[in-house]
Amino acid sequence: MTFLELILFLTALALLVVLSFFGAHRKIQKALILLGLAVFTLHLLVGLLRWQMALVYLVMFLLGLLYFKKSTSYLFFRVFGFLMGIVLMGSSVFYAVTMPILDLDAPQGKYEVGNTVLTVRDEGRMEFRSKDPNDKRELLVEIWYPGEGRTGGAKTLWAGLYSGEGDVVSFFLNYLQEIQTHSHPNLAPAKGSYPLILFNHGLQMFSSQNTLLMEHLASHGYIVASIGHPYESIRVDLGQDKVILPEFVTSLEKFKEGMQWIAESSEPVVAVHKEIASLTDREARGKRVLTVLEKADAINSTVVEWTKDNQYVLSWLLENPPALSGSLPTIDPEKIGVMGMSIGGATAGELCLVDPRVVAGINIDGLPYGVHQKDSLKVPFMLLTSEDGKGMHDFMFLQSQADYYECHLTKTRHADLTDMAVVWPILKYYGQSGELSGKRVVEIMNTAILNFWEQYLKGEETYNLSKSTFPELHVQSNRSD
Repeated sequence: MTFLELILFLTALALLVVLSFFGAHRKIQKALILLGLAVFTLHLLVGLLRWQMALVYLVMFLLGLLYFKKSTSYLFFRVFGFLMGIVLMGSSVFYAVTMPILDLDAPQGKYEVGNTVLTVRDEGRMEFRSKDPNDKRELLVEIWYPGEGRTGGAKTLWAGLYSGEGDVVSFFLNYLQEIQTHSHPNLAPAKGSYPLILFNHGLQMFSSQNTLLMEHLASHGYIVASIGHPYESIRVDLGQDKVILPEFVTSLEKFKEGMQWIAESSEPVVAVHKEIASLTDREARGKRVLTVLEKADAINSTVVEWTKDNQYVLSWLLENPPALSGSLPTIDPEKIGVMGMSIGGATAGELCLVDPRVVAGINIDGLPYGVHQKDSLKVPFMLLTSEDGKGMHDFMFLQSQADYYECHLTKTRHADLTDMAVVWPILKYYGQSGELSGKRVVEIMNTAILNFWEQYLKGEETYNLSKSTFPELHVQSNRSD
């Protein structure tokens, strides 16, 4: 809770107590009402109103009305009203505390972090999800890069989720504009050439879902281009008043269909995950998982489409230096990596298998969907899994012809491997976050991923990636050292 939120809550609580049990103290009641009104007005003026505090606002309003009630209610009704007020305000406090306005840790690299957002249009591909039959595939590309000479303010967290016209997503998430990142829009690019890393978000996630990781990498001299995949991201603002939401956000019927699809598509995966837990032979486990994943036609098709998105964005970035002149550092075309989270991680694996421009990849807790799973990786690859994704990648590990690192982060769930572990502590109360603290997850992830890129994109051989320096991170590798 912010300081003003705490003052407003304590004022409402004091007024609730006085009105419920000390009805004769009218001067105290009036003073508390005026104080509450002043704090609320200050909230309104500085733009700090947020839905998490709505029930506190409601209780304060109702108590203000009760102040003008001249008769005294029976004790039973006063006690009941008091308890109801406590429950309502307690709910608000819970959401305000577990979805806080917080200060994010600064990245530790030597570079300032710049940020820019581009929209690219693939004229050679139709957007088959659009209602307009003539639509072409448009992609959001949000880029973090090493910069210098910081001027101006920093970008707010996950800004693309509440920019542009208002909608149901922006209504619930626009409070995040009170959280400052360490990314500076249109910062002057650092001199020299730098490796490029493509990033892919999870299904129905968003391009900035791993901002803390992006800033960390950019501060250490990497250009990170995160691709927003329209219709399969929770919200994509392509500019010019074109905000794309998936249908399940705007239609209850589509939401039900989406939930049913998730349940049906997850069932065989959950079943095989339980089944292989009792198998000790990695080859047998791998074959069993591969059989299930090959039948996931819809998800495999999505990975194929996202892989095409990556190839187009990569080509665009490499072939359009005049369009990027002055806005980005120079990209080193010999040092291209790809990573992603969840289905974005599957896309990273698929791209490594089909595009020779990519020299290394990372899958963050994504099952190895796609259509080339049977092919052997020929570039270094890292897999980082939570408890949810453990044990599902044996066949890729066994058949890889390059360095492969299987890193398991214990005491974590799938959502922990995004910014959400830090931004939304509430996930722990809903069973969607593991025991490990969000800050610890970010520290381990950022370190392990940076070390991988330092070795395979910059050629720094000082890191022994086969051995973890964190007790929570268990690493297996096909390397002999």
